[in-house]
Amino acid sequence: MHFTDTYLPRRDGVVTSLRTLRAAQAAAGHDVHCVVPAHGDQEDEPGLLRVPALACGVADLRLARWPLATRRSRERLVADLAAYRPDVVHVHTPGPAGLLGVLLADRTGARLVQTYHTDLHAYADAYKVPGWALRLLLRLYTRRLGVPAPAAGDRAAVLTEGNRLLLGPATAVVVPTRAVLDRVALPVPAQRLALVPTGVGERPASRAEAGAFRAGHGIGPRDPLVLFVGRVNREKGVDLLVRAFARILADRPDAWLVLVGAVYEPRWLARLLRDAGAGIADRVVCTGQQPPHVVAAAYAAADVFAFPSRTDTQALVLQEAALAGLPAVLADPSLHRHGALDGHAALAAPEPEAFAAAVLGLLGDRRAARRLGAAARTRAAAHTPQRYAAAMHAVYTMAADTTAAVGTTRAVAAG
Repeated sequence: MHFTDTYLPRRDGVVTSLRTLRAAQAAAGHDVHCVVPAHGDQEDEPGLLRVPALACGVADLRLARWPLATRRSRERLVADLAAYRPDVVHVHTPGPAGLLGVLLADRTGARLVQTYHTDLHAYADAYKVPGWALRLLLRLYTRRLGVPAPAAGDRAAVLTEGNRLLLGPATAVVVPTRAVLDRVALPVPAQRLALVPTGVGERPASRAEAGAFRAGHGIGPRDPLVLFVGRVNREKGVDLLVRAFARILADRPDAWLVLVGAVYEPRWLARLLRDAGAGIADRVVCTGQQPPHVVAAAYAAADVFAFPSRTDTQALVLQEAALAGLPAVLADPSLHRHGALDGHAALAAPEPEAFAAAVLGLLGDRRAARRLGAAARTRAAAHTPQRYAAAMHAVYTMAADTTAAVGTTRAVAAG
């Protein structure tokens, strides 16, 4: 039974990872259920269990409201979920839905596995979440789990305590890349950590679909196209990318920047484009969130994939781009070194001149770009959904014995 605070119709890396894993597990014959915050636009899926939720006003997230319900309602919800008799409770996020999973595992004795998908410290900084709000949330969490509240602290200390509260009971904690451990000191013994890269399935797009994507946005067939896929938000480094693109245009005035993903701060983005310089906004296309087949066409249409984020723990879009043979430019040395592409991408310093130079280098040397894209594709192709599911099954099996040693420096999914 999976628990997540983010799900369709919202799209992000957690949703992609979870849906990939669920599909592969179901195909392997496992009985799989997923507990998610209810949303009016969700389509029915086998095994999808919706809990009442409220919009929280941040990045289109909806949070399960069960912690605020009466004690009787909370107990009924836990009892209803316990009736499924899960063998493994796999928690993917630290919100109220994730908390519900921790509570259910405690009540039923199911093996608790957590995946640490998100760098909470980086996101709290990016969104300027006030410390008092985090302290209030932590106190609520401790009450629902029936444990003593920790001493008050600053924002970083509260987040660390929150990780300790949620990850501490887990018999295994999964990280998708070593980049997580480079950024965050997780309060988990090394023998309970497992490194399991997420597998991504290929989504091919034809040349005609790629051409239609370009034509639909007024981009010529030979115009250089720089692509970004992800939330068009500040924590993704979009400000760095826009400023770098202004320098790219100075050298290649026929270039285009395409941003594919949800825009949650339109005023911030408009100001960013305006401040980048005259005419910059005219060469930037914002498509908004798109279905998978449109994203696949965007990959096929692009010349370079630009990924300026320094907060991502795995960046599945890098694997998707690589499977399309698209070379990438990164600004995060840890993700470059330890990510799924294993260094097969260009790395630039996180400042506009250097990032622009790296993109221009690939646009100017198509042969080198093709070689880099081919090498990245080979690395990404090794991380299949089936291998991902098999690796997670191994983690679940090892979680049956809380003394099982799961090393942090080797991938469970190694082939």
